[in-house]
Formats: sequence, C-alpha cells, structure tokens
Amino acid sequence: MNRVLFISIAGERQVFENVDLDTCIGEANRLNKERGLHGGVHVVERNDGYRLSARECREAAEARV
Repeated sequence: MNRVLFISIAGERQVFENVDLDTCIGEANRLNKERGLHGGVHVVERNDGYRLSARECREAAEARV
C-alpha cells in the first residue's frame, strides 16, 4: 500500500493511503500546492519503503502529462 505522509519538525503522520501510486502522487502534489511547504512537506512512501520527495512527486506528475 502506498502512503502520503506529512513530515515536519514535530515528526510524521500518515494522511492518505491508496494502492495506486499515481493517486498518491497526485494527492501529495495537491496538498503541497494547496497548503504550501510551510511547517512541513507531504511525501509519498511507496509500498517497497522508498520515499519520493516533494520534488520527485512534482517531476513524476509533469512527466505523465
């Protein structure tokens, strides 16, 4: 299961979970754009444990367009 995590100085918490990686990338990008990168960042943790940074999420979405 792929997850969207919010990472801040206070720690991290899961905010979204989905089997589809593209859906998680889209959700992380939406949250980062909507809320800005103030106080933390939304990243995607793939089901294999690798974490996509906000930049990697943005680049992945742009490559699919």
